[in-house]
Parts: sequence; structure tokens; C-alpha cells
Amino acid sequence: MTDTMVLTPAASEDFARARKLSRVMAVLFTIGFWFTLLGAILILGTPLDPIIERGGHGLVGHGVIVDGFSGMTVSLEGLSVIQCVWVMLALEITIVPVVFLMHHTRRVFGHFAKGEIFVLPVIRHIRQAGLWLIVSFFAPIIGKLALNALKLSHGQSHGTSWPLVIGVVTVIAAYVMEEARRIAADHAEIV
Repeated sequence: MTDTMVLTPAASEDFARARKLSRVMAVLFTIGFWFTLLGAILILGTPLDPIIERGGHGLVGHGVIVDGFSGMTVSLEGLSVIQCVWVMLALEITIVPVVFLMHHTRRVFGHFAKGEIFVLPVIRHIRQAGLWLIVSFFAPIIGKLALNALKLSHGQSHGTSWPLVIGVVTVIAAYVMEEARRIAADHAEIV
């Protein structure tokens, strides 16, 4: 059996609709990926904030950063460049896993949109998406601890355990898909 099990033209009408929806999801996750990547890149400018003139001309939102992924709010007012580097690292810890999650998810839906199912690349991307989802559960906790080390974090972190649960389920589903693929390959050799 080859590495690609491409859907045949005689696929069900329901899967044809799923392919169309997969195209939409691939586009949405691609947009999300690029915006999240842009956010990760902009956070790299955090250490420049103390250098840039104050008075509403700060680089990252008038000297305040609100991390939408972890719920952390950090004021950069009065922080040194070294402290801003620490803030940048803490925030990057929370956003980088989401960048990788978006990347792998958009790739999964891209394969589905092409009609590729039960292929090794899809299974790998599903597994990676699940692993990055698990990491994205722990990343805000680590980022918050990093900010708390310098007593810089403000506000409540509104975490939920759903990313962890869904991530574990997704990784297990990827292993089940891989086993189903192996069984189909064994069956095809017998027949």
C-alpha cells in the first residue's frame, strides 16, 4: 500500500461536502496561522518599548501588553530592557505553541480538501496538532510563572482544561488512524 490513499472520484456526496468545508477550514486556519505568527513577531519588539519615547508612542500598545491566549496583562511602564526581554520570552512561550497548532491544523484540512484521507502526512499533522494543543495548555502556566518570578503579571489567568483533554484525544485518534491504515495495508496484501 502506498503512502497516499487518495479519495476516488466515486466518493459519497457527504464527503464531497466535507471536502468543501475542509477548504473553508484550511483557509480560516491559514488566516489564523498568519495572524498568530504576526503576533509572535510583534512580541519580539517588546524589549524596544523602554527605548521608544513614551506619551502614547510605545511600540506595543502604549506600554501595556494583553496576551489573549493566557489572559495575562503586563504593564511595561518603568521596566528595563532586560525585564522587557523577560516579558517577551514569557509571552512567546504562550504564543509559539499556538502558531505550530495552527500550522498543523491548516495542513490537515488542506489534505482533506484534496481528498487525502488516512495518509501518513495527515496522520502526522493530526498527531502534531494534538501534541501542540497539549503544549498550548501548559505554555500559559509556564509564561505566568515566568512573569510572577519578576512580579510583573497582572490580572487573572482564565485557563481551562479543554485544550489538554482535546489534545490527548487527538493524539490517541492519530494513533488509531495509523493502526487502521496499517490493518488496511495488511488486508490489501492478503487480498
